[in-house]
Amino acid sequence: MTASHPSAIEGITVIGDPLRPDGRGQPGGVNRATVWLFDAIKRQVMLACGLPVDVFTATGSPLLCRWLHQLRPPSSAHRHWAGVYQELPWSAELDAILLDRLRHRFCIGYELPPYLPKLLQAIGVPYIDLRIHPIRFLDDLLFAARASEPATRAALLAMAEPEAEIIVTAGLREAMCHMISEARVPQNTLIVVGQRPLDCTQIIDGAFFDALPRASEIHAICERHAAVLLKPHPLEPDHSLLEIAAGAPNAVGVVRDNLYRLMSLPEVASVLTVNSSVAYEAPYFGKRDHSLAPLPIRLGWRGAADEADLYASLDDQVLSVDFWRTVLAPHTPVTETDGVRLRPKPNRLRMALDSFWNFQEIDTDRVPARART
Repeated sequence: MTASHPSAIEGITVIGDPLRPDGRGQPGGVNRATVWLFDAIKRQVMLACGLPVDVFTATGSPLLCRWLHQLRPPSSAHRHWAGVYQELPWSAELDAILLDRLRHRFCIGYELPPYLPKLLQAIGVPYIDLRIHPIRFLDDLLFAARASEPATRAALLAMAEPEAEIIVTAGLREAMCHMISEARVPQNTLIVVGQRPLDCTQIIDGAFFDALPRASEIHAICERHAAVLLKPHPLEPDHSLLEIAAGAPNAVGVVRDNLYRLMSLPEVASVLTVNSSVAYEAPYFGKRDHSLAPLPIRLGWRGAADEADLYASLDDQVLSVDFWRTVLAPHTPVTETDGVRLRPKPNRLRMALDSFWNFQEIDTDRVPARART
């Protein structure tokens, strides 16, 4: 062990959002993703510090499931979740069922909801929040990471990816997609991008985003363009933003083309979304972004100074033991660094997640179809 101080923690717990319901309103909406992260890093964490590593999920805790069923029936589970997403009131049940389970631990979060870091800070539990990075057109996925410990945040930003890599790669993607594309849309076209309506990104001020009160603003954005294309989310095609935008007089219909191919067309000028990951990506393709709500996180690149809510952009070094030695060193003795990393392999994280989004069509298996409207 390289650190001589006594351990301030007794173990490590991987946790997601225990209050997020699934599509049926039952507990366990992020169970699979949380367990995926646990499986991917548990060995490295144990090698880094020797402490026990476990995972906490809603359905893995009968007490939490019973409490959630008492709080909310399935029919109102999503509304309840949205209402407490920013600030979960303390209660004796919450303390006994969830907080007591996390005391004296270090928490590794998968897309931690805002209420949970606040609770962890209140009980003195250190944590790191990991999530899949919203820029997804590189040779592999990135992680976005933010730690509760200031020194760790600075260390993560020092090892972050340089933004120049994103800029250069966007040019390569654009060159490929533009070369095989023939535009069938006019100059100054707008793409309206849908999202999953009950996703955590859609929770705004305690409720899920509704585009109807913003209809005049949305139509005004549409009217500044020659044509409007509607791009639904592949898993859930319905969203209030698409419904409102469909009413614009210059809306020409639904498009299911590859999104990166569309953003590579010079005729496409802008994207409109609530706060999709495309809002992060579009500016790298020279497109104007119109976002109707704050973006979920702020991204930090190599060398950035630590600021509030800044997430470091990290490659698969998150899978190395050295990474976890760095993260855990302020909280417990850790083993000697060894510099070992997995050998480079394109799409390692995409394959591990079985999630390629639109990337597979432009860089791995097949060329996307030409423009259709």
